[in-house]
Amino acid sequence: MIDNGANLADSSARGLPSDAGRMIDRWYELGCPFVELEAGVVISNLERWLYNNPPHSVVWLARVREYLYIDTLGAGAKAA
Repeated sequence: MIDNGANLADSSARGLPSDAGRMIDRWYELGCPFVELEAGVVISNLERWLYNNPPHSVVWLARVREYLYIDTLGAGAKAA
């Protein structure tokens, strides 16, 4: 895990969301699950996705936040 505190100072300059460190910490707490953004689009490593792909779609960031803070079972746990 990276030191999120040191990296957040320049997060806005790099196009990262202001809560990137909080999202990464929560992702680790959940056991580093895959996060489904939409059918066929999955994040396997949230930390890498955030730091290597800015700027991010507002819709996809909202889905990540929903998964991390509301939908803790994940899309894969839902009945089809």
